[in-house]
Amino acid sequence: MKVRKVGSLVSLVLASSLVLAACGKSESGNNADSKDGAKQTTIRIMSVSQTENPDGPAEKEMAERYMKLHPEVKIEFIGVPMNDLYKKITAMATSGDLPDAFTMTPQFARTAHGMGITADLKPLLGEDYIKEFYPNIIEESSVEGKLQFLPWNAAPMALVYRGDWFEQEGLKAPENWDDFLEAAKKLTKDTDGDGKTDQWGFGMIGTRNGSGADRFIVILRSFGVEELRKDESGNWVSDLDTPEAKEAFQFFVDLNNKHGVVPPGVTETGFPEAASLMATGKVGMMLTGPNALGNIVSQNPDLKGKLHSVPVPMKVKHTATFGLLGYSIAESSKNKEAVADYLKFMVEDENALAWNQLSGRLPTKIEVGKQQQLTTPEYAGFVKALEYSFTIPAFDQYSQFQDIVAEAYQSMIAANQSVDAATRRAAERANEVIQANK
Repeated sequence: MKVRKVGSLVSLVLASSLVLAACGKSESGNNADSKDGAKQTTIRIMSVSQTENPDGPAEKEMAERYMKLHPEVKIEFIGVPMNDLYKKITAMATSGDLPDAFTMTPQFARTAHGMGITADLKPLLGEDYIKEFYPNIIEESSVEGKLQFLPWNAAPMALVYRGDWFEQEGLKAPENWDDFLEAAKKLTKDTDGDGKTDQWGFGMIGTRNGSGADRFIVILRSFGVEELRKDESGNWVSDLDTPEAKEAFQFFVDLNNKHGVVPPGVTETGFPEAASLMATGKVGMMLTGPNALGNIVSQNPDLKGKLHSVPVPMKVKHTATFGLLGYSIAESSKNKEAVADYLKFMVEDENALAWNQLSGRLPTKIEVGKQQQLTTPEYAGFVKALEYSFTIPAFDQYSQFQDIVAEAYQSMIAANQSVDAATRRAAERANEVIQANK
């Protein structure tokens, strides 16, 4: 593949710290003409990366480099937090104000496709180009054979842990949930001798949103439970009221309510809070994607090389989500070809490796994934996790199942609801959604 010359990887990484002023200048201008007087095409992109660090500055820097190569194009970003993405897309689609491109996930892709707001990218990108990506990632990015978004990066779920702490305590990397609980208990302690716990084993994300739910669903599936699947007759069913589901919910909730191996305030702890707890040495493990590595180290550079990863521990099997993020092109966009060209630029080999080094997220193209920087202890668990990744059920309202499981574990944590009551309510809601979508 021919790659645009954009400088060395090191220079790309260093340049990310210098981008904000330049990018602000680009976005604040209203001039529709380029310097030579030619008409400019303005591309509006809604991005969750713009609300994160170091992702946001790095993405803007990449856009700046593209605009220097293509002065006829102007790129403007709309930042939206990941937890607000689906509502924002829906609201803007309803008002007829969708940008040219917007962040997309497999969890919402079928819903967006059903709304008729996403263009099929196959004709825009070409079959030969698409073959450069991992086939299972392209499958996960498609609905009914139509490519709904260009998979920019993958963040498969794995367990990040403090390798230095594990070595000090004589602990092995957790293979199963018994190993995990043993480590969590040993890492939970009073480090300053004042009689109060100030270090915990696990940074649990227990919010009632996609961030919390996706992590729990991975745990659920490691117990052999599928929140949504098709039975032998091809009908959608849910396993949320099975004994295995109850065991998974109880294990998760007991980490807080019984074992006390997680910091207080778990139902309000989202990804930013958990990453900060890891960065400040308050927790020793968290379930997350590789993007957390860049986030944590950016907060505490001393942790470089001390964060290790392994696949999510197992009860009956290892499992993981792909954690794909990419960009859809709006069906309503008048600039589809220009947007497609920019998206291709984003995933070029050198850009993908620089993005991995900055954000921790994994490349989605086959040849890039073979690079040596992805074999270190930090990334080894995430790369291995791709082998265990499952495909999101092809169900238009799948995102509702995220709320169903999140409501269940929160009701157990915060309201001390029994596991029987919580899973009964979850199963009832699941069946209602299934029936409503027949």
